[in-house]
Amino acid sequence: MAEGWSTPFLLIGMVLTSALALVATEWTSELELIPVVGVAGLLAGVVISVSAFRTLFSHFLSAVYGVFWVGFLVGRGLPEDLSWRERIFELGTRVVGWTRQALGGGTSQDSLIFLLFLSVLFWFLSYYAAWNTYRRRRAWLAAFPLGTVPVVAAHFYIGEAPLLRYLILYLLLALIYVGRAEVSAREDDWRREHVAYDPKLGTDVVRSSFVLALMVLVLAWALPITSSASTSVSEIWERVNSPWETLEEEWQRLFSTIHSGEREVDEPFGSSLLLGGPSGLDDTPVLDIEAPPVGRYYWRAAVYATYNGTQWDLPGGDLVPLSTGREATASANDAARRNVTQTVINYLAGRHLLVGASEPAAVDREAEALARVEDGTPLAFYRVSSTLPLGAGESYTVTSRVSLADAPSLRQAGSDYPDWVREAYLQLPNTLPQRVRVLAERITSGADTPYEKTRLLERYLRDNITYDLSPPAVPRGRDYVDFLLFDSQRGYCNGYATAMVVMARSVGIPARLATGYAQGTFDDERAMFRVRENNAHSWPEVYFPGYGWIEFEPTVSEDPLIRPEAATSAGSDPAAPSGTEEDLTRDLRGDLRNLPIPDEGPGPGLVQDAPAERPSIWPWAAALAVVLLVAAVRWATENLGFRRLAAADRAYARLLRFGTWLGRPLQTPDTPLEWARDISDVVPDAEEPVTQIVALYLRARFGQGDARDPAATISWDQARPKLWRHLLWRQWLIRLGLVRADPEPESTS
Repeated sequence: MAEGWSTPFLLIGMVLTSALALVATEWTSELELIPVVGVAGLLAGVVISVSAFRTLFSHFLSAVYGVFWVGFLVGRGLPEDLSWRERIFELGTRVVGWTRQALGGGTSQDSLIFLLFLSVLFWFLSYYAAWNTYRRRRAWLAAFPLGTVPVVAAHFYIGEAPLLRYLILYLLLALIYVGRAEVSAREDDWRREHVAYDPKLGTDVVRSSFVLALMVLVLAWALPITSSASTSVSEIWERVNSPWETLEEEWQRLFSTIHSGEREVDEPFGSSLLLGGPSGLDDTPVLDIEAPPVGRYYWRAAVYATYNGTQWDLPGGDLVPLSTGREATASANDAARRNVTQTVINYLAGRHLLVGASEPAAVDREAEALARVEDGTPLAFYRVSSTLPLGAGESYTVTSRVSLADAPSLRQAGSDYPDWVREAYLQLPNTLPQRVRVLAERITSGADTPYEKTRLLERYLRDNITYDLSPPAVPRGRDYVDFLLFDSQRGYCNGYATAMVVMARSVGIPARLATGYAQGTFDDERAMFRVRENNAHSWPEVYFPGYGWIEFEPTVSEDPLIRPEAATSAGSDPAAPSGTEEDLTRDLRGDLRNLPIPDEGPGPGLVQDAPAERPSIWPWAAALAVVLLVAAVRWATENLGFRRLAAADRAYARLLRFGTWLGRPLQTPDTPLEWARDISDVVPDAEEPVTQIVALYLRARFGQGDARDPAATISWDQARPKLWRHLLWRQWLIRLGLVRADPEPESTS
């Protein structure tokens, strides 16, 4: 094979490295098919490329083989009870459904389509690499497309898999492959021109390419990273990045089921909240929140409605796509609320969940919300998630409606609950022990209003449950609240809040469990609330007609939540403190993306700014590395593959290489002396040593001369600087029109 024994192994290594980078992401199941598809596409490409088929027919054969092979592998993952005819129909149906979603602007939930897409893509990339290697002989076109896969995977991936290792390995293999492919092309030229060369040239090239590739990678790794960019560069990046962000959003829409493997941090508030077990949270900074420092905030992430004795589940609702300006409307009619806009800076990369004070009503980014919807209008958000994962240091804006209701107003709210509240928020499991209901009734027996009953339940829990981050385990089959109230009497916020919600429901008061973060610590200097991981919190929210959902605080580790007793007329809005009233429709996104992350140490998942100054040794080290690299390239240019040749043969081979670069390669009709005259016309200064080299080569080849004659080396030393000077300087000046080319010598008849 003209390409040499190493080329197919390098190609297989490149395909497998690129495919394994995708497998490591664990974006979806069955990604292990990708390497199999890639190797099969590569083998098919080699066979088709070396065949006598024409280009169009070859590509048609590749498409047929690819559809068959990909369909077979992906179809094997469908249920085993389906016949192959049914599997083919199923695949076709799902492809058509995905296409309709894509064209109609919908969001796809089918992970099989993503696997199918990657399989088809990898078949094409592998076939294309083989085609450009064995048919078109274009090494860079074979290596570059495959190399984009680990780059794109590393860009989108959020997790701990070492994708950078796959990228480095791919670059190493690709550089060796390109070097070997280029020499294979030169060998073809030399054989065609009957130029002698060392048969072991391929091995030398692989070894030298490996060393050179290693040097390039080490140099790229060692060079300092600049932390500042000019304004013009930033503007250019913004223009380039804008369409890329649009592409990311479309990608997320078309393949919304992709998950990013093991993330740097887990989403803390999922679709279910399991009760019991220890709480192991540290003081890692999670969020910084800019909000008016007035009142008491609870940064809500999710609310839970259904209790089954061991865990909470999210309320039933619809998934609603959100864009800037679309808001929830139910709490807009609640009395005694003010609109508060918060700018939230996230410090844990990979999360999607968005948090906001009390009742979040609008966000400033593309997101998806689990919401209560009537007539197509979202009335309330239960949980809001960003469409794209949040980066460390990335900010977003949430507008919330925060209650200002005082105690007298809530006492007068009454118990005329809407039907949707009664149906969803009075639920209790049939297995709840009766003594829990009896205890709740006994605690609240002295109260006349739901508000007073709620306050009595809150006070009972603060007085009778001990705060403990490692409470006793709940025995199997026991109700969590029953065990907490009558046996362990130890727990943390999840237990306090759960017990209060369950007891409130047992006496006919609608309540739900909210989770997120407590207020945190206010930083006066930066005018922001610092929220840490151990500020994660759960609290009960109780529904009051006319006022909506109101927070309570039964957890003894948190300060009591005291509402003013200054009476206001029922249903009126207390005046908000000066400077805190905000208009929900006002655009207050407040771009804080460029604010520095507070200097408190990196912590898990945090990003620190690069140091402003680098040691002064770096510029010198970089310059030295560049000089060494240039020297290595020059040495390889003149000597690669020629080391074992005798002096005359080596000098002549070097001259042939330069002749090609100078635009005057040795043609079949030319004699060496005629070709030498042409080279002398191109580089007149080198006429004498060039003629001497050719003469020594001819005497050694066809006469009685000695190929080891040192005069050949001396002549090359004389010709080298003149050839390089013309190649690197004068030839480019001529092309740019800055220097006039020497006139062609007139032929004499």
